[in-house]
Amino acid sequence: MEAREPDTVVVTGTGTTTAAPDTLVLDLQLSAHGQTVGEALAALTAASRAAHEALPGSTPRTHGLGVHPRHDHQGRQVGHTAYQSLQVRAGDPSAAGELLTRLGDAVGDALGVDGVRQEVASPGPLHEQARERAFADARRRAEQYAALAGRELGPVVRLRDGAPSGPGPMAAADARFAMASGPTVQPADHEVVAVVEVTWELLALR
Repeated sequence: MEAREPDTVVVTGTGTTTAAPDTLVLDLQLSAHGQTVGEALAALTAASRAAHEALPGSTPRTHGLGVHPRHDHQGRQVGHTAYQSLQVRAGDPSAAGELLTRLGDAVGDALGVDGVRQEVASPGPLHEQARERAFADARRRAEQYAALAGRELGPVVRLRDGAPSGPGPMAAADARFAMASGPTVQPADHEVVAVVEVTWELLALR
């Protein structure tokens, strides 16, 4: 005789934690034009140097260096464009406006803003707490369902971790507003959400 599959209850729990951000991250791009590849690279080097000099005490990370031909509206090549991605990290999450204004003044039209975000430097404890709250939320729900069914909650049969979430980068339009609005950009709370799906066995009441 085949053994009967145990009765189970499947519940999804959600846990949320928040903390004030302590780090600002600017994702930027520098671009410069020239008639030749050499001229474009030289102009990019000057823009990169100006950006570094505008941020004393910080070490921007550069990556993604490239050069491509530049064309006019008729499709004719009129020169070259050199570009490079730049990431700036600062310890003051409210300094977005000040830093973007300073960089804009130093670099001019060579500066592009891909995103601005505020982070917690060490988010591990936040994620742990969110997962604990998600599991506790799932257990409370499961216990209620078990009681409503006249059963008792048994051991965990299966557990599936959902994708944790956090705030995304500030859109480019918001970044332009931050640059135009000056040095006051108030940081929003960093929120972490954990989701867990737990399956418990349902037992008969003792």
